[in-house]
Amino acid sequence: MLTAPVRTMILMVRHAEVHNPKDIVYGRLPGFGLSPRGEIQAERVARFLSARNADVIYTSPLLRARQTASVIAGQSNTATVRRSKSLIEVLTGYQGSPNSILVGGFSFYTPVKREGDESMDDVLRRMTNFLSLVIKRHAGEEVIAVSHADPIAILRLGLEGKPLTVENLHSVVYPERVSINQIVLGPDHVPQLTYFDVVRSMETAA
Repeated sequence: MLTAPVRTMILMVRHAEVHNPKDIVYGRLPGFGLSPRGEIQAERVARFLSARNADVIYTSPLLRARQTASVIAGQSNTATVRRSKSLIEVLTGYQGSPNSILVGGFSFYTPVKREGDESMDDVLRRMTNFLSLVIKRHAGEEVIAVSHADPIAILRLGLEGKPLTVENLHSVVYPERVSINQIVLGPDHVPQLTYFDVVRSMETAA
């Protein structure tokens, strides 16, 4: 289990809504920036996070995540933006397929589409490596990280100590767009996990 020498907070943010007129599984395909609604979502999470004292923002290298991170950084007085391949979307041969395949118990992981596709263990390993990097570079700080739904959900499963199964992935609190999974690491062996659905909470408060 990951520990940090001092209290360290990581705010894992899912990117905002994507412009996807062909309604496909975009995965790691190039392009696919934010939709107009996604731009509004990014502004909302940026306002939500503006009161935090984040020291740095890490982002997946994919466009939708970079655009979300840029909006967040625009409302931060101190945070700089860095890219991390560890935060990237799941590698799957299903990318480019119509979203209509995402029904019932569909999974990118069992069976995989092609040789070289990532398993859930692969995803957890790189996401955990990212947390280890944060502990090494930013112990005692507050870090924002913009990533993607499955990597964030798989990381949460791992931190909760649950088996990496498709059933558990479907039952975990699955991250909505621009939602935040707050992870607090410290000297003890129990990470503190809190989930914020930013858009819904703002709509409720309005």
